[in-house]
Order: sequence, then structure tokens, then C-alpha cells
Amino acid sequence: MEYKVLRKQYLAKMCFVCGVDNESGLKTKYYVLEKQRVLGVFEGQDIHQSFPSRMHGGIIAALLDEAVGRALQIDEPHSWAVTIDLRVKYHKPVPLNQTLYVVGWINSNQKIFDGEGYIMDENHVILASCQAKYMRQTVEKIVGEYDFNEDLAPDTETLEIERIDLPR
Repeated sequence: MEYKVLRKQYLAKMCFVCGVDNESGLKTKYYVLEKQRVLGVFEGQDIHQSFPSRMHGGIIAALLDEAVGRALQIDEPHSWAVTIDLRVKYHKPVPLNQTLYVVGWINSNQKIFDGEGYIMDENHVILASCQAKYMRQTVEKIVGEYDFNEDLAPDTETLEIERIDLPR
């Protein structure tokens, strides 16, 4: 099914998954798609490996968790999804040094809600998937008095993707 890209999502400076200044991070770029989906585009490097040429399973889980959690912010930009339960299924090895995609969405909209996601390669093969449960909280409740806006990275890039075909 083809999805239209609606806009980019914010990035942070030092987040492991999306941080633009984190030398060890994945530097994942996030986009809001129609039908309440979030798309992340990333490329794992050798520093992210477990077995040679394969991404570490914990990093795969972090990518899935971030994508599903970010889906809450499509309609609620000042809310964060705090993970309660994350169940990951590893279908195939996730390769390094190639462009990959992570997709996330939420299935319900209560204080505690469920979501799903998957990682796919450029051939639309699903490499890993997840089902998760989150609790909705405001940014202020999580970071307190800390000015989270200082951690946001400036948005200097143009929209790189206009449409994308996804398996689900």
C-alpha cells in the first residue's frame, strides 16, 4: 500500500536513535505518513553490530520502540509514550550499511495504549516486528523543569521522501 509523506518529525541532538550529534547513534530521520503511521529511515553502521554484518537485537528493539512511541505524537505533540511492554519478533537478520525503514502506529487511544511496528529492507521484506504497550505522559511530567527544547535539533533539511510503498 502506498502512503503519502505529510511532514517530518523533530529530531533530538543526543538521542541514540535519532540524535543528529550522537556519534554512536543511528541518526534516524522520522516522517509522519497518512493513516497515522510514522516512518523512520536509517542505516546501521559497524558500531551497531552483534554478529558480523548484523545489527544487534537490542538496537533493533530500540528502533521499533521509538517508531511506535512517536506515532502518539502525530496528534499529541506534547505527549510521550512511555514503554510498558515491548515484544519483538526477529524474522531475519537486520543488515548493516544499507538503507532500512522502520514503521510504527498505535491501535488504541487511551492513557494506556497498544501499538505495532516493523523494520523492512529496500525490497519490502519485513526483518523484525513488534507489539507494544505504552502509557501516555506529558513531556513536562517526564523531564520536569528541564527545558527539553534545548535538546531538539534544528530542522535544516528538506523533505526527502514524498511517497513510500509499505507492506502494511
